[in-house]
Amino acid sequence: MTTLFFVTFLLLILVELIKGLSANGTPPILQKFAWQMDLAHFMWSNIRMFRIVLAIALVVFASQAMAVAPVAVVLGTLILGAVWAGIYWVFNHFWVGQVKFLPISQKVFLGADENKVDPQLQVVGVERDGVQKAYPVNMLFYHHQITDEIAGKPIWVTYCGLCRSGRVYDIDVDGEPLEFSLVGAISFNAVFCDSRTGSWWRQETGEAAKGPLEGRQLEDVAFEQMTLENWLAKYPESSVLQYDPAFVGKYTFLAKLLNYEASLPGWHRQETPPLVIGVETGGAVRGYDWAELQKARMVMDQVGETPLLVLSDAAGTSGFVYDRRIDGAALEFEWAEDGVRDLGTGSGWDDFGRCVSGALQGKQLVQLQSYQQFLRAWITFHPQTTFYAF
Repeated sequence: MTTLFFVTFLLLILVELIKGLSANGTPPILQKFAWQMDLAHFMWSNIRMFRIVLAIALVVFASQAMAVAPVAVVLGTLILGAVWAGIYWVFNHFWVGQVKFLPISQKVFLGADENKVDPQLQVVGVERDGVQKAYPVNMLFYHHQITDEIAGKPIWVTYCGLCRSGRVYDIDVDGEPLEFSLVGAISFNAVFCDSRTGSWWRQETGEAAKGPLEGRQLEDVAFEQMTLENWLAKYPESSVLQYDPAFVGKYTFLAKLLNYEASLPGWHRQETPPLVIGVETGGAVRGYDWAELQKARMVMDQVGETPLLVLSDAAGTSGFVYDRRIDGAALEFEWAEDGVRDLGTGSGWDDFGRCVSGALQGKQLVQLQSYQQFLRAWITFHPQTTFYAF
């Protein structure tokens, strides 16, 4: 019975460790397996049952083992109990998403004239029915999610630091908005749990991967990612989310991290994945190496049936993807010293797809949804992607 007692105690510790590591502090090697989601959801859903069953078994085995090896049982209980308690505390009160990354406690939006956020910071910007709002990426990096409303409709603005990817969704499901809490990271991507059904949702795709709503898909909300300076140049009437005073230190550090001016412990041992600009149109998927696009400044491409114009701004901070058709005809462009010009009319175009001079002045290219994120995340969730050859 003494052997069974120790084996059961070790099993209890192992179960607690697997549950914790399956979605928090997960080793990179585990993040690469498709079954990580299955393992994590199974462990998180059944951990209470495992604890109860194994605890009952421990009591039974301990009561019988005390008759033959009382000292070993007492010492084993103290030592292994401390190990289990330490693991439990780490993965339930310290190294767990909803504790490490607290939700925002106040949301204050200011216009451009009163804004206090650094204009060089990246923002996720949303325009809907004539209303524009900007959400600083370093704030989203920390909180992972900010629930808001725009033009009277609920939206969920998300960002995953492991993917460097922003996504925005309409969270009205069956006539009622969902509320989410952060679970952890699976397949290098943030996973959330909704409070209504307990379903688990992937940040990258907006899909319910596990739970009662498995298979449901949140509706995408169009957004743009660029510097706040560029966003306000395009949308001068936009409001900007200001820093929550409770987390200024976190935001400041993450702003440096995003600019590669700071690092987290151990990150110097890991190779930073390259960034890509990704676009999906008409069922075709293409990725553009962000470092190469910054050098080229302009790329003309054809993805599926859609002729594209892909741009980087002069500072190399913001990327833009446009359908380069005007009135049904695809334009050809060249890079000139003063910006982009179309070869047909010599008209000049700005980074926002607006014709600012020449015969086509006043025309506007249609902007396509694009995503700036790490290459590994783009490939993981878009395995059919192709890449532009610079």
